[in-house]
Amino acid sequence: MHKLLQVISIGYSIALLVSCLITVEGVIEMPNNKDKVIHATAYFIFTCLWFFTFLNSFKKSKPQAIKTAVIYSIVFGIIIEVLQQVTTQTRQADYKDVIANIIGTLLAVLFINLITKLKVKNN
Repeated sequence: MHKLLQVISIGYSIALLVSCLITVEGVIEMPNNKDKVIHATAYFIFTCLWFFTFLNSFKKSKPQAIKTAVIYSIVFGIIIEVLQQVTTQTRQADYKDVIANIIGTLLAVLFINLITKLKVKNN
């Protein structure tokens, strides 16, 4: 099960990277920064996946797993924005995307803390 979690986390990371760097023909522009919700959701999932991977597969403590997942998530998001600017001609870096990514990451931390507290209370 731990290996599967690692594969899912790595696969999700690769899919996120590729989806942010590929050229998509005929994409409809989203009005009023609605794509920021997609960014926040993607990084919420990214952070949760990596938290559980670090916690279960790499046997980190909960605080270490959260810290590592948050750092990975923020750094990964910034790297993708830089890559969009320097390696693509159809994408551009946007600091608002980074902010949305960080918001998704922080929401994941709140969610993780909530579910782990509920799990402790139910035991």
